[in-house]
Amino acid sequence: MKLPLLFKVYRRTLALTSYVLPSYIGVLHAKRFMTPTRHQRPEWEEKIIAGSEAKMFNAQIKSWHWGTSGPTILLVHGWDGRGSQLGFFVAPLVAAGFKVIAIDGPSHGDSPGNRTNLREFAEKMLAIQHELGELYGVIAHSFGCAATALATDYGLITQKIVLISSPCDLQDIFDRFSSFMQLSPKSKYYFQNFVETEARLIVKETKMHEMIARIPHPVMVIHDQDDPEIPYSDALKLTKNLAHVDLITTKGLGHRRILKAKQVVDNVIHFMGEY
Repeated sequence: MKLPLLFKVYRRTLALTSYVLPSYIGVLHAKRFMTPTRHQRPEWEEKIIAGSEAKMFNAQIKSWHWGTSGPTILLVHGWDGRGSQLGFFVAPLVAAGFKVIAIDGPSHGDSPGNRTNLREFAEKMLAIQHELGELYGVIAHSFGCAATALATDYGLITQKIVLISSPCDLQDIFDRFSSFMQLSPKSKYYFQNFVETEARLIVKETKMHEMIARIPHPVMVIHDQDDPEIPYSDALKLTKNLAHVDLITTKGLGHRRILKAKQVVDNVIHFMGEY
């Protein structure tokens, strides 16, 4: 990926400063790291949510609802995303007899807030289930997969989970970000410490594989071999030696186009339809 010259200068300036003012630069990056970017919905997403009923949960999470009967499935987006990104699943799920709810996570899309973290995201999911009652399934993407796994550890009850483009080792995310931003070792410490303090969790102790292993029901993991953001190796590590987890591998769909692929939608509908 070719980076703009201005960004390279900005990054290098902060990288050098991180050796002189490690705490300041570390906290600066941490706050930016936890601040999602809101993107405008493309036309195809607007058309899909136009056919929904919009609601605001008591947890201050904006949601869109389709279908009037059947088990409920929750659609959970990734970082910088919004629920309507999983819109290609809506019509097939409703046709299969499900109610579907897409949410905009905290500080994402049309939900209020400026800064968020993994724990808050997971706690909001748990609050939504408490408000809804029974929840049959969750279909999550990217960061939303980590939030879903953590939510199950906190008590989220569901019968089936689909994780698309999921990370495995959360420490790798912090390491890759620190390396990309060229932070000094001390600045990296302050960066991660600030995030962990605000999120009230220790990254190295938040292990995706262990959380998935504790889920007492079927899980489907879908990952593309050419994912440029979360490597396919994460999917292999995530599913290793877990009999209740199925791995579906795709090729050439990347990190986001995978959400629109017919083969992916068909696999998910078949998996969810076995109830």
